[in-house]
Amino acid sequence: MIALVLAALGCGGTDPHVEHPDEGMPPAPAAEAQRDIPVVELRNDASRIVTLRILFDAGSADDPAGKEGATSLAARLQAEGGTRELTYTQLVAKLFPMAGEVSVRVDRDQTVFVGRVHREKLDPFYELFHDVLLEPRMGEEDFNRLREEARAALTLELRGNDDEELGKEALQAALYEGHPYGHPAIGTETGLAATTVDDVRRQREAVLCRNRVSLGLAGGYPADFAARVKADLEGLPASCAPRADLPEVAAPARARVVIVDKPEAASTAISIGFPIAIDRSDEDFAALSLATSYFGQHRQFAGVLFKKMRAARGLNYGDYAYPEHFEQDGWGRFARPNVGRRRQHWSIWIRPIEPANAHFALRQAIRELHALARDALTPEAFQTTRGFLDRYVGLMEMTESRRLGNLLDDRFYGLSSPHLQQLRARWQAMDAEVVRRVVRERLSSTLVIAIVHKDARALADALAADAASPITYREPKGEDILAEDREIQAYPLRIARDAIRVVPVGEMFR
Repeated sequence: MIALVLAALGCGGTDPHVEHPDEGMPPAPAAEAQRDIPVVELRNDASRIVTLRILFDAGSADDPAGKEGATSLAARLQAEGGTRELTYTQLVAKLFPMAGEVSVRVDRDQTVFVGRVHREKLDPFYELFHDVLLEPRMGEEDFNRLREEARAALTLELRGNDDEELGKEALQAALYEGHPYGHPAIGTETGLAATTVDDVRRQREAVLCRNRVSLGLAGGYPADFAARVKADLEGLPASCAPRADLPEVAAPARARVVIVDKPEAASTAISIGFPIAIDRSDEDFAALSLATSYFGQHRQFAGVLFKKMRAARGLNYGDYAYPEHFEQDGWGRFARPNVGRRRQHWSIWIRPIEPANAHFALRQAIRELHALARDALTPEAFQTTRGFLDRYVGLMEMTESRRLGNLLDDRFYGLSSPHLQQLRARWQAMDAEVVRRVVRERLSSTLVIAIVHKDARALADALAADAASPITYREPKGEDILAEDREIQAYPLRIARDAIRVVPVGEMFR
């Protein structure tokens, strides 16, 4: 997510606004009947900040075949390509003195434009934000710049420098192979190369459009401001393409492994998961989220994985689990709002570890997952986890922007009351037996595994052989740890050789 106020003033194109030619383009889809634009408000006269969240039911799942990355480029070109009257450089120069922020984030199913400014600067800021949304320049020079940035982010950053994120994206590619979720939101190398500025202009009109938009407002804005913004959003492109139904994601019939062969990797990143047929709207989600928190709450020390893998053995920095798709919000510990998805997956994130211990770490994580699925939580563990979560979820709404994003997500999932309130109420009403039932029914033992490793062929052979994988320590460990290690290093994974695929890092997302 890139805030305009932080951008270098020297970047951005200077080409004038170019009208969108129709020559050579396929006919526009038939327009749907107009629906009322949903509005979510958190007005607070005491607040000095105003936040706007303009949320579109559109994401990389809408990318045309062969043009993977078109939605992300369309959104970024709106936010980072200037307006009809202002180049991007001029736009940033106007935002800077008012400390105004404009950012955009694209995921598989949602795209959100966020504006944030002090209430005293709302009128001049909104004039600019209005034009970003409704009068974007969509010029070719800025398109070329942003497409090159996207290509570099894919090939140099994701494949080159961010093994943790590479592992997560490799897991999603394996989970959703052949599915609209199967490529990163930023696109693929060939998709970006094939996408033209005219493709991106068409994509904006097809998916970042009136019938897919929702409006969220929070903070100290005037009473009539929501009606003003809603009326302005009526001017978004009316040529929305109907949203296609997503295919279901079948659970794997057997364990599958993708190993990304990256010879220069200094450590090994592991992601494990499986598709899951529930989301926040399902009554079982509260119990599943409680069990997952007990197993590995993000960036908390009390999870089973963290205590056994990091605290007891020093394997890595952290080990966590997630009951739905998770993206960390900035440098914090909480989930980013407005990355809702119509298809979900449950996952484990094993932070990078020393390559020599990769096989052992994988075995330990899967062994602990199998133990959770078999034994679930004791009544004491249930009570402790429920008490922790009842207090912890309050921290997830510490800012107006986050609360606003959560309310928009509640609408996306069709919830009748706020999600966090529902979780609290359901946790209080359930007992350990409910969690045990949900864990038995919902946690899969048939896993998809993605590993970024420097010697992929050797690891593939070791996994297929299922031979013992002893761990090596830099410091002595107690006999209780070593005794358990002997069980872990021989724990059978039973992964068939033909279910293990090695992919050179340069081929990922090509």
